[in-house]
Amino acid sequence: MSIVLVGGGHAHLKCLLDKRKKPLPDQNIYLISPDRYQYYSGMFSGYTEGLYSIDEIRIDIKAMSEKAGVTFIEDKVTEVSVSDKTILTKTGASIPFSVVSFDTGSFVEGPSSFKDYLVQIKPNYLFANKMKEYREVEFPVVVGGGSSGVEIALAITAWRKKNRYPSNVALITSSKLLPSSSGKASKLIRKITLQKELTVIENDSVANMDGSHVITKNGRSLPHSRVLWLTGPSSPDIFKRSSLPCDGNGFLLIEKTLQAKGLPFIFGAGDCITLEAFPDLPKNGVYAVRQAELLWNNITSYLNGEECSTFTPQRHFLSLLSTGNKEALLQYGHFTAHNKLSWKLKNKIDTDYMKKYI
Repeated sequence: MSIVLVGGGHAHLKCLLDKRKKPLPDQNIYLISPDRYQYYSGMFSGYTEGLYSIDEIRIDIKAMSEKAGVTFIEDKVTEVSVSDKTILTKTGASIPFSVVSFDTGSFVEGPSSFKDYLVQIKPNYLFANKMKEYREVEFPVVVGGGSSGVEIALAITAWRKKNRYPSNVALITSSKLLPSSSGKASKLIRKITLQKELTVIENDSVANMDGSHVITKNGRSLPHSRVLWLTGPSSPDIFKRSSLPCDGNGFLLIEKTLQAKGLPFIFGAGDCITLEAFPDLPKNGVYAVRQAELLWNNITSYLNGEECSTFTPQRHFLSLLSTGNKEALLQYGHFTAHNKLSWKLKNKIDTDYMKKYI
């Protein structure tokens, strides 16, 4: 039988490293991903701004798999058959498994009625080429005031200033900026966006859109050259389609051991899952990296008939949000700061992370 890893996210990359240290005899191991590269979202803003090359933000999953003795398959999983423990793929392959693990990430989907006017940057391998084109368009509009929306909008603004494009990026958010952060951080990022000449429309949302303009609920009309929709994660449709346990939004429902509820041979980590014990946990890379520390050990424990370890999210974590021009907003607990030193720390953390997978 075999272990199938679906997706090349943080946790599965760590599995490839861990497998080299802790091999499993008598198991064929496969990693299936629709692209041979995994693009690191922590460096997307830096790439958008022109601080990193494409090779600096991507990991060659195929090469990593080969080093770990894992068979890499460039394909997309379309269905999971629980009854006969089989994975089906887009190309028609049928792969039996003893354990399957999902680390596919999430998607960002705008309303279907606007789809002709939106830029599709997920799955992650679409990001680099799409963003290279988008930062040059006449009227860039970003929707979403969370960390990813703010960071990318500021990165586009910084790139346009450096390259003598008009500084006319607009960001629309239905709440205040950084609604999940402290009030202090929200006020500070608002001040930063003003200083960096990013146009921000808060407490408003998109009511309609055509090929040239975005109309907000409060009656604002903004010209656009397609819209970057970054309002929050959507689940992959494979879990509902395969009748796997899901939360109300279609994310794979996982217990503290990273095993699917009621199906211990199915594991999951990262943005594609919801932890039943912590349903409101934000879907960000910080928790995915922590889950990565457990995943391979728990897969091997399950196959050996041993007890699996449990994941408990940390209460506080360091957040570093790039704001352009090698500056970043640092948040930890109630402490908030914005300076170049914070960006240097972010750059070191990100580049050190990438070095582990080269």
